[in-house]
Amino acid sequence: MFGEQNVQQNVFLNNDKVELTLTPDTPLAQQAVTTWNSKEKPRLTNEKLFSLKKSELPEGVDINKISKIVRSISTMKGQTYYSNRHKKTEVLYHDAYLIDGPKSKKPVADDTEGSAEGKVLYCMQDDNSFGKCYYKLNYHQTQNEVSVCFDNFESLKFGFITAAKAHNIKINFVAVDNEDEFLIYLIVQAYYPRISVLEDKMIDSFNARVDSIYKWFVGQLAD
Repeated sequence: MFGEQNVQQNVFLNNDKVELTLTPDTPLAQQAVTTWNSKEKPRLTNEKLFSLKKSELPEGVDINKISKIVRSISTMKGQTYYSNRHKKTEVLYHDAYLIDGPKSKKPVADDTEGSAEGKVLYCMQDDNSFGKCYYKLNYHQTQNEVSVCFDNFESLKFGFITAAKAHNIKINFVAVDNEDEFLIYLIVQAYYPRISVLEDKMIDSFNARVDSIYKWFVGQLAD
């Protein structure tokens, strides 16, 4: 897969001092690292930076195409990930689609027309670990960047345990057109109870999500 050879990552847990060193020096990337607004400090912060050389990409890949991809939530259905806990590849999202809002949650078609700037959408992801998860999606787009922040507007459950309360998960994705390459920056922040069995699952799940979201994105570039 193109882009795999140039990857950098930082993972911070619990009381680690968080020093983000991979954030591109661009407006939307800098904005992405400020979306955490919970009073609780994240127990997990994972930032990862990928570099995709334009010369290795299919023709026609630009910010507008990337903007459409990151709004094509339904294409996340069936996306896989490698579970370190189970030592095998599993389906991450058994289903995924946009919904019309946080109340009725009626499925709607992907919203891919025009610019993503300022769009606020909502989605459901039937997650392999947490079941049905509901996120608010905040999009931004400029001439050289596109970003989305996934913000859980309902709690995530692990069986009968509340794995994360509302707004305690933030997943930010930023794509930057950087001359002869695209920079893909992902940062996941999560706060969850300090229960040993839950903590291990959350760390595994959200670290895997970074790679899975990137794998999904790259797969869509080729379509």
